[in-house]
Amino acid sequence: MTEQWVLRLPAGQMKSLGSLRLEQDIQASSVEHEIWLRGTKLDENLTRKLRSIPDSKLFHLEQDQQLIPAGKQVPLGYLPKTDWQPVDKWFAVQLGTPAFAGTLDERVPFQLIRSRQNQPANILLTTLVNLKSLVDFSPQIRLNPLRYAIDNQQRAILCGAPLPPLEGSFYYEQKGIAAAAGWTWSPAVDVEVLQSLFQLKRGDVVLLHADQTRELIRSDRFAPLTRSSVRLTLQQFEREGKTGSA
Repeated sequence: MTEQWVLRLPAGQMKSLGSLRLEQDIQASSVEHEIWLRGTKLDENLTRKLRSIPDSKLFHLEQDQQLIPAGKQVPLGYLPKTDWQPVDKWFAVQLGTPAFAGTLDERVPFQLIRSRQNQPANILLTTLVNLKSLVDFSPQIRLNPLRYAIDNQQRAILCGAPLPPLEGSFYYEQKGIAAAAGWTWSPAVDVEVLQSLFQLKRGDVVLLHADQTRELIRSDRFAPLTRSSVRLTLQQFEREGKTGSA
């Protein structure tokens, strides 16, 4: 079915667009704190995907660029004047910003010390190449519990359990605070105190490295781990000539 459509959603829901990255004939743009998508083909399967995106609004696009909410008849504004890109290229631009680019207040007064307790790791910091090896040889059912993010240095962070036996650095995360395996923080304040100090939102993760450095990954940088999304990410780095060797 040929039909001009538009979808509007908050920028924080970028993680919900993973299933659309391989769709043809979709364009995307960022406007202030929103993401806009548009296309000319709308079938039942695509409609279901679009409607499943949280906090999104689906419109029909008129020839005069007026937006009519799906199922309604009265226009509700106009399509923003912006620069549009094919959705896969738009995602590549988003990858140009390091996934681990959140800012932290380094004045938060604590340090890591060796822990006397061994906690089960639920975060792994590895590489995009290792991640591709994982998805190439693992059934999707084993990937479903995991979410991931990639930075522009092709580092990959995996969150969830059970973690795969990949080479990398392991962390134990609780309520967004992830200390390097075998380490804990001092003074031994409750994790809720660190959450407040770092001003974490739901889904955010702070990596506390053994070298006393810290990295913040915002929730909108994570996406569900799927074979297609990892392969597409690797292809985008290859087109840019940034692919590291295995």
